[in-house]
This record gives sequence, structure tokens and C-alpha cells, in this order.
Amino acid sequence: MLAITAKTESGPAVGRPTADQLTALLRRIGAEGDHFVVVERLPDEDQAFVQTWREGDGPFAVEYRDGGPDRHFTAETADADEVIAVMLAWARGAESWRTALDWRPADLYSTPGLEPETRERAEEQALEDIRSGFWTYEDVVQGVCDAFDPEETPVTRDEARRIVAGLWEQRLAEQAEWPEVTDADRVERAFTALDAQGLTARMHFTCCSNCALGEIGAERAGADRGFVFFHYQDTAAAAGGHGLSVRYGAYEDSGADRAEVGRTVAGALTGAGLTVEWNGDPDTVIDVTPLDWRKRLPTGN
Repeated sequence: MLAITAKTESGPAVGRPTADQLTALLRRIGAEGDHFVVVERLPDEDQAFVQTWREGDGPFAVEYRDGGPDRHFTAETADADEVIAVMLAWARGAESWRTALDWRPADLYSTPGLEPETRERAEEQALEDIRSGFWTYEDVVQGVCDAFDPEETPVTRDEARRIVAGLWEQRLAEQAEWPEVTDADRVERAFTALDAQGLTARMHFTCCSNCALGEIGAERAGADRGFVFFHYQDTAAAAGGHGLSVRYGAYEDSGADRAEVGRTVAGALTGAGLTVEWNGDPDTVIDVTPLDWRKRLPTGN
């Protein structure tokens, strides 16, 4: 087994794969929904990885990073065997991969094919998703692509990745200056506590209230008497500086009182060090405000 993890677009990370398993992952990529493989060492080394991307039966774009963005290099090859040899050598700690391809400093951020107005709109979409703190790098990339009509103003996945890359690095740099515990961490602590108090507690849960109310029951543990959540739009509002709306309710078959559930939620939030606005009416949401929403980005790619 190799002391690495291998992440793909199509499934969960594979921990400590064999050489044959990694080879199989690399040979199959290129299909829709299965474009890349990212390999990282175990134990984890910060900003050290090798990855490859392929569209259809086109060439492989291969990249490695050995530190920050200034130590990020790229190469291209149409030979799958070369890609496999590079990744296996890197995973095994050999040095042969360093001269196996024509590496050059990577141009990570430019998008010469996009109009400036399109790039600006794409950056706005990426920043909104990055500031939420819940979406992975590839989720943000997909969000940028999905924000544009492919027939009218297409943004390719490669262009989206270049747009997201610089903004993601910027956010990581900002995080290094944050306090150890942020308001977003306090919200997470409150939800962890609520989950242990007989409530189905979900953060960043589905797109809107209607969908969340329709789906929260499927998340219910057997003894849960009620639920609490905030959805994607609530997260975006919090990240935009507008506070966080927290929604709650009681399961009909539990006999629980909605107002009591609300009091439990409000108590957990204030107990975590947050300020809430709520008048005790079970038909109104609980607002967490003021709120400085700084949630650290998910680790990995």
C-alpha cells in the first residue's frame, strides 16, 4: 500500500491505495464527473500534492505543489503511462518524477479567453461560496460553472478553477490571522450541543426553508423531538454580514412544544457565546446578530 490518499471527482478519497488501485484511478479519468485525481501524502504535508486533470481522451494536465503558489508547477502529456509513473514515484518518495516531465511554473490564475465582465461576475459567485466556509474547492468551481448559461456565456471548468484558485489562496491567508475561535465555530458548537439534546441539528442544510422542512425528517434520530437548521441562503446572508437566521420546530408525533424547542435552541446559542434576537414566538425565527461569520475553509481539494 502507498502512504497517500487519492481523491477523485466521482467518489470518496481512497486511503492507502495499492499501486494497482492508483493506476486504475488514473487510467479511467476523463469522463463526465470523473476528471481528476489528487494525491496527498500520509501523514498530511501542508500544500504538498500532485494532481492530474483530463477532459475526455485529451491530454493529461499534471501539476505538483511543493509549498505555496510560487512552488506550483505544471506539465502536459498524452501518455497515461507517464502520468502513472510520475504519481507512483512521488507517492513512494522517489526522485525520478522530477525529471520525468517538462515541468514549468504554473500560470494558476489567468483566464485570457474570458471577457473582464464575465470574470468579475464569476469572482463574485466564487467569493460568495468561499465565504460560506462549507463548500469544498471543487464545489466552488462547480458553482461558478453553474452560474452561467453554457449556451450564452460559457465558463469552462478550467477557467473556473483558475478563478477560484487565487481567491481560495487569499482566503487561506486571511484565515491565518483569525482568532482561534470565531463566531462560526461558536455556531457549530451550539449545533453539536443541540444534536445531543434530542434535536436534529443541521447546518447549511439544503437550498431553502421549504426543501429543508421537507427533508429534515429523513435526518431524524429515533429519539429526536424536534429539529433546528439553517439553509444555504441563510449561510450566504450570514457570510454577507446580515446575521444568521436559525429555524426550528417540533416533530408532530413527538408531543414536543415548538416554543420549548425554540427556547432550547436560543439557550444553546447564547451558551456558546452568541447574541440572539427572539421574542419567544414559536412562529418566528431566531436571529443570531451581530455575527462576524468567519468559517474556515474545508481541508483538502
